[in-house]
Amino acid sequence: METFFPFHCSMNWRCCCTFLLFLCACGRGPSGSCPSTLHIGNGAEPPTLDPHLTCEFSGIFVLRGLFEGLVTLDEQTLEVREGVAVSWEVSPDGTTYRFELRPNALWSDGTPVIADHFVAGVRRILNPALASPCADLIFPVKNARAFFQGKVPWADVGIRAIDDRHLEIILERPTPYFLSLLVHPAWSPILPENLQKFDAGNRRDTSWARPGNLCGNGPYVLKEWHVGDRIVIEKNPNHHAAKSTTIARVVFYPLEKDTELAAFQSGQIDISSSVPMEFIDACRIKHPEWLQEITGLRSFYYILNCKHPPLDDRRVRRALALAIDREILCQLIHCDPRFAAKNLVPPGTGGYFFEGKSVGYNPTKARRLLAAAGYENGEGFPPITLTFNTSPIGRLIAQAVQEMWRRELGIKIALRNEEWKAFLLTRRAGTYDIGRGGWVGDFNDPVTFLELFQSDATNNFTRWENAAYDNLLARAATPVTQKERFSILHEAEEILLKDLPILPLYFEPYRRLVAPRVEGWIPNLLDYHLYQNVRLSE
Repeated sequence: METFFPFHCSMNWRCCCTFLLFLCACGRGPSGSCPSTLHIGNGAEPPTLDPHLTCEFSGIFVLRGLFEGLVTLDEQTLEVREGVAVSWEVSPDGTTYRFELRPNALWSDGTPVIADHFVAGVRRILNPALASPCADLIFPVKNARAFFQGKVPWADVGIRAIDDRHLEIILERPTPYFLSLLVHPAWSPILPENLQKFDAGNRRDTSWARPGNLCGNGPYVLKEWHVGDRIVIEKNPNHHAAKSTTIARVVFYPLEKDTELAAFQSGQIDISSSVPMEFIDACRIKHPEWLQEITGLRSFYYILNCKHPPLDDRRVRRALALAIDREILCQLIHCDPRFAAKNLVPPGTGGYFFEGKSVGYNPTKARRLLAAAGYENGEGFPPITLTFNTSPIGRLIAQAVQEMWRRELGIKIALRNEEWKAFLLTRRAGTYDIGRGGWVGDFNDPVTFLELFQSDATNNFTRWENAAYDNLLARAATPVTQKERFSILHEAEEILLKDLPILPLYFEPYRRLVAPRVEGWIPNLLDYHLYQNVRLSE
């Protein structure tokens, strides 16, 4: 077992060479880049580009160019703006939305986008046979959850096309953040004929979401996908904003962080997905004009399989939580200590701040709890494994936490890393003890984090269930003032932090390197960007 030291991590030879190049760099410009092509480091390889199956950010980032929902967001203010819908009305009780669609909305093959295509999209993602991990983003719709669970017929679901250009959506109850939900690819429309051609209505394992097959309604079309190399999207001439779109092509590269840095410096990419932690301080000093750094809606934690002994014992879960020094973790990833996460929801999310009893660092209390659970000084503690996806930060954090638990509690935890796609399957199947978890807010409201741990949430991999927690989230959706609503959500988060099916770790800011030639890439809380609004200077 490696010994943990706060910041004495070693670099491999490639990382060291890149670091020297970084420090010596005195300028930057695109090297052979087409002036109308935007090159983006995208981190991980997307598991899929099916909009109704994509919850991972690497896929969402590509899909924002391929599909357009009813609404978009203003990149500076995150206020809701027109998408396919040019206007909408909300009933006085806040439960019925009627949208008017733009007459010039077209699919990439020239077919008009009509209201029925949004109905078809909702019906597909709620199809139990598809088992979409994003289906809960549709659950505010009346009877959507019940249909997904096979309890009611489709006719009872609250969405219908009034005519080709008018769509009605009826909600279970008022949902203050509903319009923001519509930005997620889960709400993408589909062209039924295109889907049927590949028998993709009920199945995941089709070639529908592949180049040459996928028909989208976004500002770009999918032209190439070479797994492990690049994804290429090109301007859709049938999109309503095509005339004002200057970026003809966007190329996404699945690159490791140190490789991304070298690619950025050589001009091979214009925007990185992140910044290697070893170079953040140097970048702040040497090239601050490259670095975009902003607080984001990003919460990282470990999930606990609450059905696996001894993790089914709340005392054990709490002991594990209290033995983690989160400020040390922040040092490791070059974050300010204020990013140490002692609760789930990032501070300021939609104006919400958690001020209750959070999870701090208290190894003395952690040892008492572990002893009360029958494992004094770690004796008799059964073997369990911490599983994380392959990444330098993931490994560094896992090794640090492993050593904290050994040092403070006397327990030995095995580590296992898996490639991203395998890790997703492991997590979903529940074949893990402790796993890496994290969430990037889909919309600017605390519910985007708290609803993850409802008993029947599709992304609740902890197997934790709490009726009181579920009821509080349901109450928060009823018509109340913002102050009352936040008070209810605060109570729900207190329950989560008392039971601890998760171990909060840190809130990570968005960090990207952006080339000076890129204009209109506006940093914001959701890391939300529309490629049709970007410009490249000469």
